[in-house]
Amino acid sequence: MRIITFGKINKKFLIPIIGGVLSLIFRFIANCNPKYKTASTNPFIMSIYTALGMILSFFPYLIVKYRSKKTNLNIIENKTKLNQVFTHHYIFNNKSLVAKYKLIILSAVFDFIETSLVLVFCTKCIYNLWIFDILFISLFSYWLLKAKLYKHQYLSMIIIIILGLILNIIEYYKSDKKNKFDALEIFLKFLVEIFMSLCIVIAKYNMEKNYCSPYEICIWEGLIELILYIIFLLIINKLELTIADVKYPDNFWELINNYDINDFWLCLLIVFVNGIYNLFIFLTCNYFTPCHILILSIIHDFYFCLKINEN
Repeated sequence: MRIITFGKINKKFLIPIIGGVLSLIFRFIANCNPKYKTASTNPFIMSIYTALGMILSFFPYLIVKYRSKKTNLNIIENKTKLNQVFTHHYIFNNKSLVAKYKLIILSAVFDFIETSLVLVFCTKCIYNLWIFDILFISLFSYWLLKAKLYKHQYLSMIIIIILGLILNIIEYYKSDKKNKFDALEIFLKFLVEIFMSLCIVIAKYNMEKNYCSPYEICIWEGLIELILYIIFLLIINKLELTIADVKYPDNFWELINNYDINDFWLCLLIVFVNGIYNLFIFLTCNYFTPCHILILSIIHDFYFCLKINEN
């Protein structure tokens, strides 16, 4: 007789776990590479790599599209009610194209703003406010998706937020910023988490209401953000700004002038890993609830608990 059992486990749960573990392993490997440390000093370059990785979702999208096309042809050949359902969805998809791409653009812009706020204002923030993501995501899900919460979910939220606040209090007393509590920095960090939560719920809404593929969202968001990051990088280089102790364009030209074959392979690795990570976020959101994407974030953030330093 079994005392403990996991019951039936959905194999799709491997998607967020694999995505988080892959990102975690990459983080350990990359931080041992001096080239990565040099490249990461220009965060907007890293954001461009990430956007390129998201665009690469085009290849798995083509494979899925090809397979679904064959399936749809089989459905059309069968004169059944399934044919009528397929036809209805096909017409609906054509009518909802404008709404679908409006939401993709909106989500991409929010994600760009969120990332830019982090890179410009919050790179040195010692407080982890992602503990509130589950609250924000749940609120937006209730508002947009009409999702209901159960008692155990309320309990989980309360425990996560309380423990997270305790960790932040500990971090506050450990740091040198005891007398430098930056209210603006905290406010912007909250804003970042709100934007992130809203982005993922909009993506889920787009998948459910407009039958938008997670691959499509990943591709188009990557393309839009790539354009925005390139424009933003050109502007700050032109204005010769200093952001988060990085002086532009000095840092940019230093990276370009020292670029070699090792940088190229590192670039490909960053693009590949970040592409998979972001695609798995959208796939997780598609198969489960928006809150499930936090599995990837939590596994990724194990790095800060497991990394070994000189002490």
